[in-house]
Amino acid sequence: MSSYNIQSQQLIDDFMTMVRIDSPSKDERAMADWLTARFKELGCEVEEDKAGEEVGGNAGNLRVFLKGNTDVAPLLFSSHMDTVEPANGIEPVIEDGVIRSKGETILGSDDKAGIACILHLARMANGQPDVPRGDLEFSIHICEEIGLLGAKYVDTGKFHAKMGYILDDHDPRQVCIGSPSAVRIDYKVFGKASHAGVEPEKGISAIKVVGEILARMNFGRIDEETTANIGVIKGGTASNIMTPLVEMKAEARSHNPEKLEKQVAHMNACFEEVCKEWRDKLGENLPKYEVDRSDDYHAVSFTTDDYLVKLALSAGKTLGWEMGTKISGGGTDGSVLTHLGIPCVVLGVGMQDVHSTNEYIKISDFEEAANLVASIVENHANGVVV
Repeated sequence: MSSYNIQSQQLIDDFMTMVRIDSPSKDERAMADWLTARFKELGCEVEEDKAGEEVGGNAGNLRVFLKGNTDVAPLLFSSHMDTVEPANGIEPVIEDGVIRSKGETILGSDDKAGIACILHLARMANGQPDVPRGDLEFSIHICEEIGLLGAKYVDTGKFHAKMGYILDDHDPRQVCIGSPSAVRIDYKVFGKASHAGVEPEKGISAIKVVGEILARMNFGRIDEETTANIGVIKGGTASNIMTPLVEMKAEARSHNPEKLEKQVAHMNACFEEVCKEWRDKLGENLPKYEVDRSDDYHAVSFTTDDYLVKLALSAGKTLGWEMGTKISGGGTDGSVLTHLGIPCVVLGVGMQDVHSTNEYIKISDFEEAANLVASIVENHANGVVV
């Protein structure tokens, strides 16, 4: 057991307060102000960066520092304060030990449950100053849900901690030791407009071209390490116009860099081949396509021999749990911070069915997450890794 005393009602109260604060991506100002006030009340130093200005938002990332009482290496804990939509006017309710949204909104446990655990760690450290702990740093980010944008502007040189944990997953008893690389790809397919009822022969429907491209393309689950998706397709203005332009947003992910590049090359080749076949058939310079690729985040891989993993597994065992490891198909701010030089392992906080109006969190899982964080801090300070 941890020497820290988890105050379950305070943990829940903080969470219920936070989810009622609207904080969709790029509109986290109220959330940042509330957190700044709470951390300062608990004796923490708080600094807000300029990430909001870089991404067109109204608040920046928060860097929070809490002095420890031992000389062990500092630890970093991180979560994000933004939420997906629909996120305005969230009204949380508790039913049979489960917190969920009352209305037609998400709950916001992704990732305010993570922030609540971090805030509770600060509360416990402030209220129990004799429990051994090193310096603690908290990095609370904006705009995670729209491309991990806030984390990409974190100045890691300002942090004392050189290792940490991201509280942004599901099961507190499963330590995430791997996540994929991901690329985002924007495509444009150019056809030619004409009157669809009078002279369709003079036009080239970009929609029809795209249909052939998609029929040829392999996406979805590619293999055990690789996925791809076409997530957005838009184009056209009226039913009587041959569509001259279709825009598409796509992505590919893989734990294997070679497989990732192979999948992206396959997707691009489908556009190239179909457009060329049309041009050869029509004898024109249309249809054609444009592609804009951006590397979203990089693969992360840890083993059970890595200290961060051993420490988390040991902390769970200290609490009497059976712990395990997992590989994730998604990216987190940990992908970014690890690439920037601060290795970060992802931990679960109990969130379930995230990014949907069915989102919920069991209070028992939530409490376990807070206990795990406290146990990690104490075991690290005492050199307990079993």
